[in-house]
Amino acid sequence: MSPSGKIFLSKLRWFLNEKFSSIWDGLLYGLGVSAQKIVPIEGKKTLVFIGEQLPPRIPRMAKWIKREGTYTPWLICSKKGFIPEFSDPCFEKVLLFRNEWHMKRILKRFLKIDILHGFAPKSYLCNEARKAVKAKYIHDMQDVYSIYYDKTPDLGWMKRELPAEKECLEKADGVVGQSLEPVAAYRKFNAANKPKSLFFPLCCDEDKFRDNDKELSEEFHIVYAGGIAGKHRDPKQYGNTQLHYLADKFAKQKIHFHIYPAPSLQAGDYDEYRSIGQKNKFFHFHDPVPQDKLATELNKYHFGILPFFRSRSEQSDNKLKYASTLKLFNYFEAGIPVIVSKDLGFQGWMTGRFKAGFRIAIEDLDNLSTLVRQVPYREIAGRVVKARKALSIRSAVSRLLNFYSATIT
Repeated sequence: MSPSGKIFLSKLRWFLNEKFSSIWDGLLYGLGVSAQKIVPIEGKKTLVFIGEQLPPRIPRMAKWIKREGTYTPWLICSKKGFIPEFSDPCFEKVLLFRNEWHMKRILKRFLKIDILHGFAPKSYLCNEARKAVKAKYIHDMQDVYSIYYDKTPDLGWMKRELPAEKECLEKADGVVGQSLEPVAAYRKFNAANKPKSLFFPLCCDEDKFRDNDKELSEEFHIVYAGGIAGKHRDPKQYGNTQLHYLADKFAKQKIHFHIYPAPSLQAGDYDEYRSIGQKNKFFHFHDPVPQDKLATELNKYHFGILPFFRSRSEQSDNKLKYASTLKLFNYFEAGIPVIVSKDLGFQGWMTGRFKAGFRIAIEDLDNLSTLVRQVPYREIAGRVVKARKALSIRSAVSRLLNFYSATIT
């Protein structure tokens, strides 16, 4: 079966399961039937993270929040969007729902929720949760869909998401921006109301810091960790994660190129990469690795790369300018310098601010081997160590907790 056929069947299975189970859960919700009530832990505030697709940034935040001791963090997530490799044993309990009505039934079990912390990019179910319970609602955004393709996307599923995204950004009690994209979204929506907001950039987890004592060898290694796309995907949307061309360019220069695909990807998106590795001795495609082991794996290589260029897709200039990605901080945790596209605004600025890597244009990819050998590797690697200390979530989490307190009061 073709890659696109595999992905279609997977989506169809989840769609049918969601629709048929909604009949039963909708009936039970209407009758007020729910499982045993969840009583708040004495002396602790109840914090519920909720969303459709679990991003790894949420468990990282929850872990340090729990260690501080004020809040008891819970997780409510869709079964199809819960990725065990992204999670962490930091939640009081993980509750998975099969459809919107089931999500609402789970929410009814809580006797009290102090903070409902919804995580996007998908906002529809977050918005329904916001309306279903009496709790202070925080909307947490990293990727903002309205930034991708403006307010009139061709994708059908995104048309449902944009009104909910706008409503969450305007009606939340607070907005947490893990990137700068919400700033551009408010302008694009011409928002009538802007709740209090907190810029809480993706940070480095001190538990994952690894030392780097490598020297730049004759045959050096570049690694990429994160989302990839197969050739069957539409390049207008997925061009920047269709990385086959890098395998060819790097092999010509005898650069070893490693890819660790995100655990959330479907097999249809990376089967063809495995076949490339069988023919190209400089290309190495690895199995997905959970977050708690990723830094150890990335630490084996010399550089991480952010190869997102304007000419590779039709995503908006604002997306490239304001976006942030956890892989940048994963590279810092691993102690390895970063090669960053000049088309990336915030991420390029972040790397340049600490001089923890260097920036390239897409044309430089053909001469990357020469450029790499001109950089003082050990000096840059030392700056990475300083950068990750300054960007530690351990020292930043107090800002988030203060934001919660200000929202509750």
